[in-house]
Amino acid sequence: MLKLMRDSFHHLKWILLAVVGAFILGFVFIDMGLGGGGFGGATDDRAFAARVNGDTITYNDYSRALKNVEEMYRNAYGQQFTPEMAQQMNLPQQVIESLVDQQLLFQEAERMHLSASPEEVRKKLLSIPTFMENGKFVGMELYNRYVTGPLGYASAADFEEDLAREIALQKIESALQTSVVLSPKSIDAEYRRANENAKVRFVVMPSPPESALTATPAETEAYYKNHQSEYTHGDQRTIRYLLADFAKIRADLNPTDEELRRIYEAEKNRFKRPAAAHVLHILVKSEPGATTEADAAARTKAQSIVQQLRAGADFAKLARESSEDPSSSGKGGDMEWVEMGQTVEPFERAIFSIPLDQISDPIRTQEYGYHIVKVVERRPESMQSFAEAKPMLAARSASDMAKDVARAEINRVNAVIKQKKPANVQEFVALGTGRVTSNDSGWFDRSGRIEGLGSHAPLTQWAFSAKEGDVSDPIGTPRGVAIAYVAGIRPSGISPLAEVRERVEQDVKKEKARQAARTQLAQMMAGAPNVDAIAQKLGQQAQEATVDRLGSIAGIQGETAQFVEAALSANVGQLQGPITVGNGAVAFQVLAQKKVTPAELAQNRTSFADRLRTEQARQLRSVLVDRLRKGAQVEINDAITRPTTTPAGV
Repeated sequence: MLKLMRDSFHHLKWILLAVVGAFILGFVFIDMGLGGGGFGGATDDRAFAARVNGDTITYNDYSRALKNVEEMYRNAYGQQFTPEMAQQMNLPQQVIESLVDQQLLFQEAERMHLSASPEEVRKKLLSIPTFMENGKFVGMELYNRYVTGPLGYASAADFEEDLAREIALQKIESALQTSVVLSPKSIDAEYRRANENAKVRFVVMPSPPESALTATPAETEAYYKNHQSEYTHGDQRTIRYLLADFAKIRADLNPTDEELRRIYEAEKNRFKRPAAAHVLHILVKSEPGATTEADAAARTKAQSIVQQLRAGADFAKLARESSEDPSSSGKGGDMEWVEMGQTVEPFERAIFSIPLDQISDPIRTQEYGYHIVKVVERRPESMQSFAEAKPMLAARSASDMAKDVARAEINRVNAVIKQKKPANVQEFVALGTGRVTSNDSGWFDRSGRIEGLGSHAPLTQWAFSAKEGDVSDPIGTPRGVAIAYVAGIRPSGISPLAEVRERVEQDVKKEKARQAARTQLAQMMAGAPNVDAIAQKLGQQAQEATVDRLGSIAGIQGETAQFVEAALSANVGQLQGPITVGNGAVAFQVLAQKKVTPAELAQNRTSFADRLRTEQARQLRSVLVDRLRKGAQVEINDAITRPTTTPAGV
């Protein structure tokens, strides 16, 4: 229940911070307490987090978004989501990159004259249930309290500005979706791909171990020559980069107790624990928009529960039987400790005012319905002790110190680069030190991984806009601050055999292993009436599976497309094979098939086409963001994206 109450407020923030639905995987934003209010930077609304083509993303924008994504992970992982996990995931960098993408899309929406009008903002605001009660606006006082309180905005004007931004982003998403053109033939083909399947009984002849096979130089060269299309690459870059590695530097830093206590005393307000109440709770739902009759029935039920409890009924038993709060009903209604500021105002007012151990009257909240509570204990606002805060302080302090040292080291190297202007890669590499190491990226393309750093859009973007011999400014990465040197550029083409020889040799061995499996299985199939007879020869049990074009098949590793297509086209009951699969060869019989009929296609074509348009619009959006990024002037303030933690319980 408590989580549901929080979500009522945070839902508004999720809407505003999602990037036109394209970051579904990743980032729905809520407050976890790991970012809190102390990121070591300024907290003024005008503080600079990033600039995108001259437009500023404020610290407040960034802080609110980071708190939201942290809470999303806390809700998903519970106690497993630790400050260390947050730091390893580099959430600050992920959040600021998503905010940059939002700003680019918003600027494009403005260029396309898709900005929101004041009337559109007003209608959007009045469509939010939190701000409506009995069909009417809740009033400016409550509206301002919600916006500047749980939603975390500095003012109602800032909130409405974000609403306008959301509307503009929705318009550009709609424009992208409208631009998608799908032919009836392509819709039907995709629908069949998604909905046809076959139930098969099969047996697998495993490939012999590749380690037992060899690939001669002649075989390798012949395979490479005949399969060159498998070894192509796009436009590529190779860089050398000097890296001030945060983790390596941090390992040598141990802040003293004196330093930690100084931080503790300077930031004592951050270690306050809010007042809290230990609450037992029963919810009788009355959804927003419920009819008068339905709401009256819920109120009557809640009053009946109150009467039973006051007459001596067992709270835990009634909660298990009657409460509609999924998070506490299974625990006998025990919400445990509910902190001040975590829940909706009528509920909070009640749990911090009613006498202890008394059954409340039904408490009505617009979002959920009728609540009956019993407060068994309260604790006042308190302060976390230095001993309790010390482990977190030590981790944060060492991390901050490491970042400061890393920046100082990389800035020193950068100053030397500016002065000496290395003429070649050897002179650049020679500028490395004990704390700034030299690294080789290998060849990578626009969507590829950089050796030692993984996928890193800002560095990749720079590398593909630079010339050979160019040196970058310091660039933040998950491992630390880096300075890159473009060591080589090559256009798309076929990778030379020398570069992919190991991969080609492995492919030769795989092909030999599959051919051996096909040959052996063909011998086993000779004269066999069915799959079970083949399985008996192999000393196996035949397996059954439902196969389709979308998923994997239990018992088969790697490539299955040829097997699936054969199963969907074969006659039921007919023995088929051998068919090559990833881990060998397969023989099978189709037990049943589900084929899409013309009537089913006609019935579902429109709704399925809408879904396809939405999916393709998201792909277009990703392409659009990439294009906007290439021509954008983006400046990110590294200093404010340092991952930090907040004490437990705050």
